[in-house]
Amino acid sequence: MSQPTLKHGDWAKIIEARQKQNSSPKAQNSSLKFTFIGLVFLAIFAVFYWTSLPATQAQTPLSDESQTRIARYFSKQFMMGTWQLDEVKFSEYGVITHVRVPKKLNMDGEVLSNYIQHSLCPPASSLVWQDIKAHQLTMNLFVSLQRKGQKAKCDNPNSIPNS
Repeated sequence: MSQPTLKHGDWAKIIEARQKQNSSPKAQNSSLKFTFIGLVFLAIFAVFYWTSLPATQAQTPLSDESQTRIARYFSKQFMMGTWQLDEVKFSEYGVITHVRVPKKLNMDGEVLSNYIQHSLCPPASSLVWQDIKAHQLTMNLFVSLQRKGQKAKCDNPNSIPNS
């Protein structure tokens, strides 16, 4: 009795099929391991991020009367001259004052922040801080688009210093 012989092409197909069968569970296992490890790190990061946020980030919204007084204060500040108050936006996270300027200021970073804090932000003795309370006040100076403006945060005398 003679055994049938395999041609080389048939033999190669059988070997390749066996190799694919043997390697696919390992490839799936390793990709599942990496996916699982990635999800664990993502979950740890998410828990760390949410627990590190301050609990008082969102505050109660300002009353309508307070909003009116704040908007009136800033509209009086920019009534004369080429700088114009565009709008004052209120949310539970803070107050953003958008001021349109004729051309981009030649300042950036810390210099701009210091200029805004000392020249445009209300002084600590101003009554407007009673309406703003502990909310954050941000001044945005822009030329044509608000989103491309130069922003700086005012030092709020009502805010609790971080310990």
